[in-house]
Amino acid sequence: MRINALRAVPAVVFAAAIATACAGTAPPAFYTLSPTSGAAAGAAIASRPDLGLVVGPLELPRYLDRRELVTRDGAHRLVVADAHRWGGSMSSDVLRVVSGDLGRLLGTARVAVYPAEARFPASYRVLLDIHEFEGVPGDKVTLRVRWTIAAVADGRALVVEESAIEQPVASASYEDLVAAESAALGTVARQIAERVAELKPR
Repeated sequence: MRINALRAVPAVVFAAAIATACAGTAPPAFYTLSPTSGAAAGAAIASRPDLGLVVGPLELPRYLDRRELVTRDGAHRLVVADAHRWGGSMSSDVLRVVSGDLGRLLGTARVAVYPAEARFPASYRVLLDIHEFEGVPGDKVTLRVRWTIAAVADGRALVVEESAIEQPVASASYEDLVAAESAALGTVARQIAERVAELKPR
């Protein structure tokens, strides 16, 4: 009898542990960046329906290239929020938002997103190299990105600039944090669109 009781203990403990884990674990929340936010929500810069653009590739720091949202706590400490995750991936979201904003700001539907190939004549490729893109809930989002506008025909860089954006976060919620990240990208997209609009048609 004693042997049977001892053998039963691990099963009972295991079942209790499973029940406790299930009861105490909430499903993660998922987020996505949105286009037409921040400065990109303003008036269009041009109407160039024949303009063809390719957006990407994108370089992203390894600490951001993950499913979980990453925030900053102090100058050197990062916080990975396991309960708050990207619905897809941050890199694909950034490319989708920037391409959508550029298309609207420049009045063209001819925008291909890397790694897809353009099925139309494309004049320019926009390359993004993000150095910093995280925020502090309830404070601000910081985005530092070097962007290049290159000629598709020969790959020659026509414009190389760096943007440093600080976007206020409306509250301590992660939803407002992601909204601020969308707005920061919208500001960069407008800066890129303004430079594209200045280039001579190719």
